[in-house]
Amino acid sequence: MALFRKNRRNVGEFVAPEPQPLAPLDDVIHDALKIAAHGVRMAVKNHLIVNALRDGKSFDEQELEDFARNEYHLLAVDNREAAERAEHQLKRDADAMDGRVYPGGKPVVVDEDHQRKPLILRSVADAYEGEAVEPAALAVLIDDAKAEAWAEIGAVVSARLAQPRVEDDPEYLTFRDERLAHFVDEDLAELIRNSPEAQALAEADADAD
Repeated sequence: MALFRKNRRNVGEFVAPEPQPLAPLDDVIHDALKIAAHGVRMAVKNHLIVNALRDGKSFDEQELEDFARNEYHLLAVDNREAAERAEHQLKRDADAMDGRVYPGGKPVVVDEDHQRKPLILRSVADAYEGEAVEPAALAVLIDDAKAEAWAEIGAVVSARLAQPRVEDDPEYLTFRDERLAHFVDEDLAELIRNSPEAQALAEADADAD
């Protein structure tokens, strides 16, 4: 068995990595707002398309503004709830690391990025609430959503209009008379035979016989 024993090399003592500088809070909030604006714009666009194509509703600027504002409010609520969960997790991690040390004696602590996570989540939630009450920002977002919605709807409408009409289809015209004759001779005759009136007449003839 000694033939398969690996030689162990001394790679030195473990040294905990130095913490990396964190992104400024303002930059984190700015990025979060950009991502949120994209999500809210997509939600407004889909809402517009559903209203137009499925429900046949007319365009209502105030209704769209209220819809977008509510989307921001929902994001803010989600972030505040996430901040509470992060605080509970932070406390559990701190308790678990209490008294622990790395080889070499450096204490094991929760890194700064996790320590400030609840603060970031609440700050982002405040930023979402700010966007929700900013008419100018909502107006730009809704205009962009309308343009994207029309681009999608317009493409569908154009594709449908580009399709040849049934009456212009040569194959349809070739067999149209044949299909009409078949309908009159067989399908229509079958419908008449199976109608309640025809069955009543048949029963009356049978009684008379």
